[in-house]
Amino acid sequence: MMIIFSIIFLIFGLIVFKFIDSIYLKRYLKGLQDTREYLSDQEILAFYIDYKLSEISVLELWNEVATNFDIPPGYLRPEDCLAEMGILQIIVDHPKLENLTDIAREREKALNKSIDLESISTLDDYIKAFAVKAQIKN
Repeated sequence: MMIIFSIIFLIFGLIVFKFIDSIYLKRYLKGLQDTREYLSDQEILAFYIDYKLSEISVLELWNEVATNFDIPPGYLRPEDCLAEMGILQIIVDHPKLENLTDIAREREKALNKSIDLESISTLDDYIKAFAVKAQIKN
């Protein structure tokens, strides 16, 4: 009987968490829409022009983060903190942060380079850590 009660309580807690989390995300998105202009791909790329990074790589990473956090990419900015992107801060390891960490680990393996994942806190950090250099054409 106690096990059934525990399972029901756990399921109820997850449903409540998801509901509150979705409300928080909607408020966060509304705040972004009210305070920021929507950026085009070219405006996003302008943040990284001096770093000579592949445009495709920058946009792929930018959209990866946006998709993971369910935020339209044009409302993001380089200084946005990954741990605050519309996620409820009541648990230490939010599933969306865990998903992005898993993606980052896979990217680290694919790039075959060591990256200090603990040092990545903003969208800008993520882009600079994983974007590939642009191919220089002669």
